Amino acid sequence: MKTIIAAFFLSALLVTGASAQFLGPSKSGHIQTVETVQKGRRGQDVALEGFVVKHLRDSYYLFRDQTGEIRVRIDRPRWRGRTVTSKMPVRLTGRIDREVRELYVNVSRVDVLK
Repeated sequence: MKTIIAAFFLSALLVTGASAQFLGPSKSGHIQTVETVQKGRRGQDVALEGFVVKHLRDSYYLFRDQTGEIRVRIDRPRWRGRTVTSKMPVRLTGRIDREVRELYVNVSRVDVLK
């Protein structure tokens, strides 16, 4: 009986540890600048820091960092009800995508930096 109880608690600890999330740096190839995004491949993870400077149309915006500009797609729920101006630094996390004409970043998360 003690063995069964000990096995139960051990398995509960293992399951709890497996569901934790890691939020630090990764070797998955996150790109950090617009210049390197333009050389990236479709589906590659992206983490950019800079400014959303212009609304283009629908969910498309122009993003700028110190190396250049790129079009990004930010769906309404990603803003999470926040008002962001072109003077507020942001971190955009997402993936590189491509249309017939050009490359863009499909944003999955918007973080306002202070």
